[in-house]
Amino acid sequence: MILTNGTAREPIDSRNVADLRRAGVLIEDARRERPRYFDGRFLAARDLIRDQQYFLTREADLGRAAGSGVAAGLFVDEGGNAQTLKLTAGHGVTPAGELVLLPRPLDVQLANIPVAEQLSARFGLSRQPAPPLRSRTGLFVLALRPVEFTANPIGAYPTSITGQRTVEDGDVIEATAIVLVPWQDDGAADALDARRGRVARNVFVSGKDEGLSANVLPLAMLALQNNTIVWIDEAMVRRELGADRGDLPGLGFAPRALRLAHLMQYQEHLRYVVSKSNGRSFPAGAHFPALPSAGPLPKGVINVADFTQNFFPAEIDVDFTIVPEDELPALIEEALALQPIDLTVPVETLDSTAVMILAPVPRHQWRAVEQKLKSVVVRTIKPAAPNLLAQRKPLEVLQRLRVPRPALGTLDTSNPVDAEWQRLAGLTSLWFVRRRHVAYRDDYTGAWKQVTGIDERATEDALRSRLTSLGLERNFDAMLKNTTPAAAATITNMLASNKFAESPALTAAAIGSLNTAVKANAETGKLDEASALQVASDLNTPGTGDGLQKVEQAVGSDKVANESLQEIAKNDDWKKTDAAASVATKEEIREIAIEKIKLKPGVVIDTKPVDTKPVVNDVKPVVTDTRIGTPVADTPTKVIASPVITNPALRTKLDGVVVKPVITTPRATPKAAPRTAAPKTTAKAPAKAPAKAKPAATKKTTTATKKK
Repeated sequence: MILTNGTAREPIDSRNVADLRRAGVLIEDARRERPRYFDGRFLAARDLIRDQQYFLTREADLGRAAGSGVAAGLFVDEGGNAQTLKLTAGHGVTPAGELVLLPRPLDVQLANIPVAEQLSARFGLSRQPAPPLRSRTGLFVLALRPVEFTANPIGAYPTSITGQRTVEDGDVIEATAIVLVPWQDDGAADALDARRGRVARNVFVSGKDEGLSANVLPLAMLALQNNTIVWIDEAMVRRELGADRGDLPGLGFAPRALRLAHLMQYQEHLRYVVSKSNGRSFPAGAHFPALPSAGPLPKGVINVADFTQNFFPAEIDVDFTIVPEDELPALIEEALALQPIDLTVPVETLDSTAVMILAPVPRHQWRAVEQKLKSVVVRTIKPAAPNLLAQRKPLEVLQRLRVPRPALGTLDTSNPVDAEWQRLAGLTSLWFVRRRHVAYRDDYTGAWKQVTGIDERATEDALRSRLTSLGLERNFDAMLKNTTPAAAATITNMLASNKFAESPALTAAAIGSLNTAVKANAETGKLDEASALQVASDLNTPGTGDGLQKVEQAVGSDKVANESLQEIAKNDDWKKTDAAASVATKEEIREIAIEKIKLKPGVVIDTKPVDTKPVVNDVKPVVTDTRIGTPVADTPTKVIASPVITNPALRTKLDGVVVKPVITTPRATPKAAPRTAAPKTTAKAPAKAPAKAKPAATKKTTTATKKK
């Protein structure tokens, strides 16, 4: 921090001042002169007064450096009756840099507030003071004016030998006076409401302040009828501190504070007009010669029967669309950079003007509304009085000929899309913004590429595609309507995981558990992230869903009908089936599947018997014939293998039964053996095979003995 001690100005030698003046590089300000004190100087009152004036001037210059306006408080409202005003405490800075202050709230009578000219006359600033007006009618600006006066008399010593002692006020007191400044417009006293719209156009479009003095701080505009308040409009003349400093240099932009003031004034004026219209619709031009570039709309501005409007002139193109609720402030802020909509300009100018009516939609309902509209998110609003265009002359029509804008057909109330448009048009929170006439494209140059993290857009698209194929998209959307954004993100990530992506039944079960959790949280509003995480934790508990997966595998996951999945997704009754199937045998699981699962048309559960036909393989083992005791080589042998069981029910019955292979060999005929009857040898009987699994019979068999 840089601290100064005394003056920081560079002193110049008095001998160089004349040279600098002649060169034209020394700039002097006559208002900023102060007495120079030194020992032996004779002081007079004028010297000390000059000293005070110097510091007052410096303070005013510093006050102007930050701009003028209200710093805090100073709000104006109607008092206990129509002839009383209520002002709150606060302070501000006048355009001249003077500080005005109200240390406490005030209730003042209109009849007691002086007009600015009378106040000037009372302080000796006007030669012809006018008498007080007890029946004021017209437009006035309520303002604060810095004033000062002398008080507290004290004795004054004579300034000469023969002089007399006198009494003079010893103090100068600074104060703030409340004044009324007449607004100099057309003076049509019989049309105060119409004058309000014209004044707003002059202030916010034409930039006229009608000669307000820089020595007053405007607080509000009043419309008086015989000293009775008709309306109070603060935003018409009130500006916050620094409002006169433009935040956008050049290019004809108005200061941001002035644009915001126009929006606030329009909101207050619209509220007044709606209260006087008794629910009847009205064109904007009847009350607003100029509209801000963004603002709210009155209720019923769109006729839901035929989708027409009569608020904007017929020459202005009007479209209707939806916007996320949390993005509306950003769109309004962007639109305020544009010029106001002047409705008094020629029709040629209005022909090139376009506005967009916005219907704010809560973020958690955005996806559902977009699906109902079937991606047609912009609708054209036709003028309610198209015959006005027919009043033009043929040459004028040809001169303004342009390609007609496509308009949607007649509304069909039985169509869900049209029904949703009608619901949106009936909202009471519609806004309009002025549209730019810039030929920019709605896509981006280049290709989109994921830089880091998870591609949430692709994840959500893949999940929705899978839910649509399973017939669960409506169940999913109905559940998401009652969840917070954080909970919706948690649910999406859970359902996109591999465990649920590979099992349609588990996906439906997860939605069913979430629906049950939503009903449990009905009293608190919506399902929050903590509840969604609890459901995800329960579903990922080891063993949960294993029985349901067994039933699903018994019939095939691709054969389950969507109706069965939708039934599972209603609630958490699937847990009973899951618990029973987790401990059931294979035959019982098959019965559960037949009872609980509905298959797609044309698909049945496989009930064919077990295929008991043995598998025969040709092998060539070396076998010793026990009857002869000589080896027999290269003799083809038939091996009767165990039957292959394909039926799960029969495989369950055969568990624990060992079927030994039976080897058959052809009869061996030795070369040197005498032709005597060989002793009959009976081979060891093989293990008894199950029913319907008998090996082929042979006349003579031997059992292969494996030597260890």
